[in-house]
Amino acid sequence: MAGGSRDLKASNMLPGVLWSAVILLAALSSGMTTAAASAWGAGTIVLLLVFPWLLVRGLDRRGDLRSSIARAPATPVIAGAGALCFILLRLILWLDGPRALAAAVFAMLISYAVVLVLDRAVKLDWTCVSIGAAGVAVPVLLFALASGPVLPAAAVLLLCALLALRMRGGWQLPLASAVAGAAVGGGLFVLLQGLST
Repeated sequence: MAGGSRDLKASNMLPGVLWSAVILLAALSSGMTTAAASAWGAGTIVLLLVFPWLLVRGLDRRGDLRSSIARAPATPVIAGAGALCFILLRLILWLDGPRALAAAVFAMLISYAVVLVLDRAVKLDWTCVSIGAAGVAVPVLLFALASGPVLPAAAVLLLCALLALRMRGGWQLPLASAVAGAAVGGGLFVLLQGLST
């Protein structure tokens, strides 16, 4: 039972790890110095992924949440994420930050909004949506950063392996979720990144 609990916790962390990779690679692909791009990427990860996770986890442990965040209505969650993204986007504009980072943030927000909004009509797996979006964004970013197709191809293989692991309990939901993530999150990222250059 403890092994299953550990697998569940690792699975819950995977979307954050994938989006952190997209955010960091987007910052590094911006043409800024490595130190500046790393600072932008790390700051974004802390603001959009680490801080909300720590806040919700702390509130939940203290019993201050009336219900689980998983059962919360979509509107407050999307509004809160939207507010954090708006703050970040204003900072990027005011401080002349990396526009590719803004594309990654929008892709993440829209991907999550689709999962939350469609939850009542169509069940999507957030982890697989994240795998699908990363399956488009990470190879595109690695291709821009690396000289050659080896790293992008390796990233695609790794993400396919992660998706295959998610398909152990059935293939329809993980595959449909990954395709939705690739189309919505990955497609939006590529479109916005193209507009930002």
